[in-house]
Amino acid sequence: MPFNTAKIAGLRLTPGLLAVAAVVLMLLAGIALPARAGEHLAERAGDRGLGRSTAPIVMIEYYSLDCPHCAAFHLDAFPKLKAEFIDTGKVRFVFRDFPLSWAALEAAIMTHCAPRERYFDMQNALLRTVEQWSKAELTLRAVGEIGVAQGVSETVFQACLDARIWERQVFESQKFAREVLGVKVTPTFIINNNRLEGNIPFNKLSDGLTEMLSEIARQSDYFTSLEIPILDE
Repeated sequence: MPFNTAKIAGLRLTPGLLAVAAVVLMLLAGIALPARAGEHLAERAGDRGLGRSTAPIVMIEYYSLDCPHCAAFHLDAFPKLKAEFIDTGKVRFVFRDFPLSWAALEAAIMTHCAPRERYFDMQNALLRTVEQWSKAELTLRAVGEIGVAQGVSETVFQACLDARIWERQVFESQKFAREVLGVKVTPTFIINNNRLEGNIPFNKLSDGLTEMLSEIARQSDYFTSLEIPILDE
């Protein structure tokens, strides 16, 4: 489902919203994006998202599966973020690939090679075993073994590698992130129109999101109810 980019991008920059943005930037050390970067809110090839497509906040993570800070965020902060903000319809969370090594590229291809409904299971398995496969002598074989354990056969994985469709998509995601959004490290989060870097403690993230939601609610007529069913991916 496409994001409601017009309403997110069209929010008036009232003094209240600017003040909230300042609070969020101070809490999270974020960087405001240039105007052209607004196109990042449109759904892109390879996106995998959770949460309501019309959520008032879109949070995009550029991550590398071999990044220890990414793994730490997903094992600690992400379950709380999902329970309090994503599952309640307040935040739409989108994953985008930004591999930092060849092994991470192989792992990213594996996540997309899995059936779409198994993407998050595969991602979780790779993040939990990052020390195992990322430091293996033969990383491709190690990633393949995790894939087999998650239901992706060696034959299917090899076909994905040979087709190079996901390899090209991942590189395109990286190119867009670098050239348009200024992404250099992982994890990098884009929260509506702010770029934030590093593993964000959940308490600071929660405070910033809550303040943003409060201001959006005051000035937007579309954020009136959170009782609309959440769209499952």
